Amino acid sequence: MVYNILASTALQLTTSRIGSSWAWYFIRGAGFAALFLMFLLMISGIGHITGLTYKYIEPIKAWAIHKAIAFGLVFAILVHVIFLLFDHYVSFSLPQIFVPFLNKYTNGTSLFGVNFGMFVVAFGIISMYLVFLIVLTSLGWIDTKKKLWKWVHYSSYIAAIMVFIHALGAGTDLKYGIFRIFMIFLLAVLVVATVMRLYRTGSIKEKD
Repeated sequence: MVYNILASTALQLTTSRIGSSWAWYFIRGAGFAALFLMFLLMISGIGHITGLTYKYIEPIKAWAIHKAIAFGLVFAILVHVIFLLFDHYVSFSLPQIFVPFLNKYTNGTSLFGVNFGMFVVAFGIISMYLVFLIVLTSLGWIDTKKKLWKWVHYSSYIAAIMVFIHALGAGTDLKYGIFRIFMIFLLAVLVVATVMRLYRTGSIKEKD
């Protein structure tokens, strides 16, 4: 009898909690998905430039995977943004979601001792626009305006850093603990991979 009452109470509390914050679960899930897809997209792209990817995957298949990851990233971002409109945990207005620097939300943490504060949400918005621009130009310019596409594509490194800062500074699950440590580790891996990419392609040369 007591067990049934406790179980019923727990179920009601859980249902009530999910009912009042269901959008937040979509936001969090899509946010994590976008973060991992951004990491995979950058690592796979760097692998294409350095040729490392082609040691394990044939070029055509590798580029198809890279494109699929990009589309998945766009979808995850759209879900993340759209469900912000329905969330009651943190209420954002339409301009605050799409216009940088209007929203000052932060989880109160710092990255390597630096508190980005007002930049946290702004970096998320700016990186969203950069990702959309990179994907769209890749669909239309990669064959017709290759040089311009290449310069736009360089902004992916800026977008990636902004995405990680946004996640670490705004994510409710990334304020502390193993998840935060893991995400910082992924950011460090990405930075190292970027340096290796610059070195392998000749952007960074050894001094005599």
